[in-house]
Amino acid sequence: MKAYILLGIAALCGSASAFWGQLAAGDILQSEGGEYQFIYLTDYNTGSKYETELHDGFSGCVSSKCTAGFYETTPGGYNFNALIWRSSDGCHHIDFEGALGSHSGYCCGSLPCDIGA
Repeated sequence: MKAYILLGIAALCGSASAFWGQLAAGDILQSEGGEYQFIYLTDYNTGSKYETELHDGFSGCVSSKCTAGFYETTPGGYNFNALIWRSSDGCHHIDFEGALGSHSGYCCGSLPCDIGA
């Protein structure tokens, strides 16, 4: 009986979000190559911060998912690729594709917002 309880607890712990943090976006900026926007992630569990430069900003990622190369701005030097997009209902999505031990998550409304994946 104790073994079943321990397995149940382990299964519940395994389903917890690996990433819990904030998704934020900077202002739309202009350059010779067009518009771009910095996208920021803050991991509440570790304190790590990541950012990427997204050409055309979230507005360019409505009809399709955009690949974003995030790099860590805090000590650690971890870099990863993720898919990000904004759905037609105004929700912001990220698919970590396994990076940070996470899968996908979303938040709706304006940025910054809390997101778990």
